[in-house]
Amino acid sequence: MSKLKILIVEDESLLALELATSIKNYGYSEVHYISKAHLLVKTLQEKSINLIIMDINLNEKMDGIDLYRSLNPDSLLIYLTAYIDEKTIAKAIQTDPLGYLTKPHNDSELFALLKLAEYKIENRSPQTNQLLIDLGEGYCFYMDEKKLFHHDVFLRLSQKETALLSLLVEAKGNVVSFKTIEDELWRDNIPSASSLRTLIYRLRGKFKHQFITTEVNHGVKLDFFDFC
Repeated sequence: MSKLKILIVEDESLLALELATSIKNYGYSEVHYISKAHLLVKTLQEKSINLIIMDINLNEKMDGIDLYRSLNPDSLLIYLTAYIDEKTIAKAIQTDPLGYLTKPHNDSELFALLKLAEYKIENRSPQTNQLLIDLGEGYCFYMDEKKLFHHDVFLRLSQKETALLSLLVEAKGNVVSFKTIEDELWRDNIPSASSLRTLIYRLRGKFKHQFITTEVNHGVKLDFFDFC
């Protein structure tokens, strides 16, 4: 069974549906598509996407290249476009795409790019020399680069969310006091109680499973994790 989890970002719904149908005909079952850029972040996290097929010429404030670059996802990338000039190619190259599909797409080119993506997903081993913390349910945290993944898909965290998760991982299941969190994350700028609660709430919301629990009037902890 293929590990590819594909998301098509295309503002023309009919074209997106045709492309999704072609991909499914090759035996890839996890294929999703969206027509609005604001749905991208939510879909990446909820569906654990590892391959994005992105239309360059979106009817949005940003083109597909800038949109991908602004999110900096760990997903592989294929660009979809009706035309592409030298300037656009130079800009697109900076995002390290697997390749390009012209509209209307060519099935043989599509199949070749899908097989290439599948090969890369199955053979890549990100951060192999880093200390890897298995949080369970497909979530892993790389201590050296402070990156969170879900089934090999990078989950974007804010600076403070990353710092808090690092503290919880380093505590190895023990409670991290609210005072320690305040001292480490805010230093001399003591936060309001609501700021701390909001941070914990946001980090907890990154997980589909309840890993982070609060000890009333004491602190927070990670309930499940192990060293890989």
